[in-house]
Amino acid sequence: MRGQVLKPDGTDGPGLILGDDGVRYNYTQGQVRGDSALARGQKVDFIGLGDEARDIYALGPAPQAEAPAPDPFVAAAPAAAVQPSYSQTQVPVQTRSAPPAYGSKPQPLAGDGVWTYFIRGITKNYFRFTGRARRQEYWGYTLFNVLTYVVVFILDIVLSAIVYGGDDFVPLLTLLWFLYQIVPSIAVTVRRLHDQDLSGWLYLITWVPYIGWLVIFVFMLIDSRPEPNVHGPSPKYDPSADAFI
Repeated sequence: MRGQVLKPDGTDGPGLILGDDGVRYNYTQGQVRGDSALARGQKVDFIGLGDEARDIYALGPAPQAEAPAPDPFVAAAPAAAVQPSYSQTQVPVQTRSAPPAYGSKPQPLAGDGVWTYFIRGITKNYFRFTGRARRQEYWGYTLFNVLTYVVVFILDIVLSAIVYGGDDFVPLLTLLWFLYQIVPSIAVTVRRLHDQDLSGWLYLITWVPYIGWLVIFVFMLIDSRPEPNVHGPSPKYDPSADAFI
């Protein structure tokens, strides 16, 4: 979630952040990532837990102080007395960016690559049924899973021709890959459902004939939700999601 600092953390009490959802969140300097001191009016990205802001990241530099209002007594003086010389430095006028439009999503993070997601799915995340998986992770795994099926099937044809002379076809490698990929395929699908803030038990709908896989297919096409849920932060929009991989 994004927001704006209303009051920096200091000796007079914890800081205060106004989130884009209109709620005010307390924070301490210990929750600011990068050891950067926040200033009033600065844009930040954070995770809201209750009335507290966690994992706060500063978005850009702190805003500059606005130029002071002119003295009314000086403004009433003759024009010749208050006219600045050409050597005076002009203070640039600071413009504030317009607030994000309602329903807009933050800038997505770059993915790790479809091949990396596939290798991670069949090794590190083999038994991982918790957390969330972005759309690129699911379809990257699915793409190379299908390509692996094609490769092992061709190898089975070649090996059967060498061993049995082309009379019999034994899909040994295809069967072994089918058994190996069952668990990681279910796991990445469950994490993709978590990314939609859905229960992983919804995977059981695939047992419904004809329409079960169609329902799951539609959910796999939906983009990630930017807000955190009970399964963790968004792997596509939240930088802190790297800690959950």
